[in-house]
Amino acid sequence: MWWNTDFVLPSLLVLSILLTYFFIRPRLPNRINKAFLNLIIADIATIATDLAATWADNHYQALPVFLTSALNLPFFVAFIARAFTFFQLTMVLLKLDRSDFSWKKLLTHFVFLASEAVIISSPFTGAVYTVDAAGYHRGPLYAVLPVCSFFYLVLGVILLLWFRKRLRESTLLSALAFHLILIIGNTARILLPQYLVMNVFCMLAILIIFISFENPDLYITDRGPAFNTRALTDWLDDPLHRKDSRILGFAIRNYNDERSMYGGLQMDQGLGLIISWLVKQFPQMLLFYVRGGNFAIAGPENADWERIRREISDRFQQPWRAESADLYLNVTYLEIGLTSRNDPADRIVNMLIYALDEAGSSADIEQTLMSEEALREIDRQIEIKRFLDKAVEKDLAEVFLQPIVDGRTRQLVAAEALARLRNEDGELIPPGLFIPIAEKNGHINMLGEQVLRKVCAFIRDHDMKALGLRWINVNLSPIQCLHSELPSLFSSILREYGVSAEQIHLEITEESMINYTKQERQIEKLRQYGFQLALDDYGSGFSNLAQVKKVSFSSIKLDMSIVWDYVRDKDSLLPALVQAFREMGFSITAEGIETQEIADAMAGIHCDFLQGYYYSKPLPMNDFVSRYSEKP
Repeated sequence: MWWNTDFVLPSLLVLSILLTYFFIRPRLPNRINKAFLNLIIADIATIATDLAATWADNHYQALPVFLTSALNLPFFVAFIARAFTFFQLTMVLLKLDRSDFSWKKLLTHFVFLASEAVIISSPFTGAVYTVDAAGYHRGPLYAVLPVCSFFYLVLGVILLLWFRKRLRESTLLSALAFHLILIIGNTARILLPQYLVMNVFCMLAILIIFISFENPDLYITDRGPAFNTRALTDWLDDPLHRKDSRILGFAIRNYNDERSMYGGLQMDQGLGLIISWLVKQFPQMLLFYVRGGNFAIAGPENADWERIRREISDRFQQPWRAESADLYLNVTYLEIGLTSRNDPADRIVNMLIYALDEAGSSADIEQTLMSEEALREIDRQIEIKRFLDKAVEKDLAEVFLQPIVDGRTRQLVAAEALARLRNEDGELIPPGLFIPIAEKNGHINMLGEQVLRKVCAFIRDHDMKALGLRWINVNLSPIQCLHSELPSLFSSILREYGVSAEQIHLEITEESMINYTKQERQIEKLRQYGFQLALDDYGSGFSNLAQVKKVSFSSIKLDMSIVWDYVRDKDSLLPALVQAFREMGFSITAEGIETQEIADAMAGIHCDFLQGYYYSKPLPMNDFVSRYSEKP
């Protein structure tokens, strides 16, 4: 039989290009890169030995028998090794290579070693092939080649489907695709033995692997020759990389402000200059640009990290010279030791990004060694953000109601609606933790809309008069107040549920009134739509009577701090303030009523309404209805 090698040389050329590209581009020292390199080497070795064996078999008459036999042996050895390295790459993708994998791992290695043993014995036993004066002949155990190949391919597909939840959908599809191509290639090799087409299919499978998992551009930031966040996650995903390792992170202070001042083009040039300098200055370290002016340098624990930080600081004392501007930038640092951390890679990256964002926005932090306590706090913040994202996406926010009673009769007259979130264990997350995060990431608008809708549904579905409720207070955050469409949005929600504006009072914190001129027009629009507005937490900020008088409030809520101060040390200031508010036409609500003494004191200075734990903590809506429904 004369073997056709027309398909072999193009495959070898493509693989050589991929191998060259692999070495000249920056690459991570991770498992997938090592597995891919092993695969290319195994495939090139298989093709090269296949060419040598094919040449010998085609010219056996001119060669000694032992030489023809010797040239065939490396091909069969490499063929099985290539099948095994494809499987090993699948194991790396599924992260099964770093586990013991018990008897299954032992089985896969046994098949490989047993197959290779049979092949190596062939020059003496003729098990897989024989060579004599009539040329090359298949041996009785030649089927070990296709059987071994199909064993690894079928097992690989089974593992991919069994552990599919470990992979992104695109990764799973790519992995299944290269398995399918290899199955077709092995089938073609059986059906068309005279054509060396198997190498073409292997080359196509490697191209899919390269495009899907190995393209260096997937791991390199577009800012310069630094790795990106995905690369950092993959690097941390290998526990061996964390052993005796440390990360020095640093953030450009007030990055967004600096970007606005210098312009996006100039700042991008500056980032490129910074990255190029860092790569040149610290060639033994791994450099990552994680986003938004945040950098991370990873290296061994025993490196001179103080020197590295000092050199970076010294360089930032000088301007970064872009094409048309000198960029004067300041940075702040944090360090994370990785040796003792067993967190998932994506969690460490999220903690790092969160910490760098916080450090970059702080004017006080210069250098921080992240303690375990600090990392746990960051982790908690990230978990809260995750719960918040889920609650906003799936409308999971709950609304609790806290009663507001008449100061004279002590009867229920109103309630305040308060947003509540639960974690995965069903425990309530304190609003002081999730509200600031919601305000920072913009979720507060959706959260506020959910609360208003649920309050409106409550009013629609219950007999407010029977409950003793005349209205329900709904809180507005300072961020919500800046939403230009807020008045029309809230009004449309009330119409949707058939609720009148008189039944909803909106509370605006005193904090939001620091820039009260920006809020005045918004508040006036809300008043035009019929909403009553209350100034919440009066006494906790900087508002004065002149500012309050300029805005169309109908009610003032006294912060618990000034209520408690008055009860501890009675003077004439708070009574005079309450009297002044009443003469200005405001109703007064005292918050923080926790004892009979506080309630009597606030009623004694003519506060109209009282609210606090003395009457009730905030209750879920159903519990509120059960407690305050009229009994027959």
